[in-house]
Amino acid sequence: MIFLIFVRKKQLEIFLSNLKEMEDPDMFEEQYTTPGDIAAEIILFAYHRGDIEGKIVVDLGAGTGRLGIASLLLGAKKVYFVEKDKRAIEILNDNLKTLTLKSNQSLGEYEIRDGDVLNVLLRGDTIVQNPPFGTKKRNMDTKFLKKAFEIGNVVYSLHKKGNYDFIRNVALENSFELVEKESFNFPIKAMFEIHKKRKVMIEVELYRFMRCCYDGSKWRD
Repeated sequence: MIFLIFVRKKQLEIFLSNLKEMEDPDMFEEQYTTPGDIAAEIILFAYHRGDIEGKIVVDLGAGTGRLGIASLLLGAKKVYFVEKDKRAIEILNDNLKTLTLKSNQSLGEYEIRDGDVLNVLLRGDTIVQNPPFGTKKRNMDTKFLKKAFEIGNVVYSLHKKGNYDFIRNVALENSFELVEKESFNFPIKAMFEIHKKRKVMIEVELYRFMRCCYDGSKWRD
């Protein structure tokens, strides 16, 4: 049974929150860990729309793996973790070992792809990602989004609030529809010396995109 269904949301949140994080994140790569509660919300949101269980899921810019690990716990057939940072991959491997040791269910397959998200060659049913917001590397969020549209049929992507119309147009230009959104307050810890506050709350939005003429299991005429 799907983590009995860890669908006790609180249990999923706690499990994800207890996974290892990056101790020395790269400011210029905007390496902000997705909080356990938000990671749980995102994947449960996708799960209840039929986009996780039995699906091939790609976690783009996986970092330490919270979105992909949540997908495995909720019945993904296979998860690809795509990440280029060697330190993040080392922690991701530790987190996957923790998952294997602590899970009391049969899990799907997983594979770590070591390399740049923008160069990855694979296909998935569902793409999940918390891309850089594009504040340090201009348009990086858009580049992540276009890659997700290239390799998947359904995309869940987290973005800073205020870009809805622009992102919707990017989707349409790539034959995708922005069909749903959810809002979150995303806490960013004071991980860098330039941060004056211990924690800053950023308004973000989760967007669900579907490829035009795709209904989740087959192409529409």
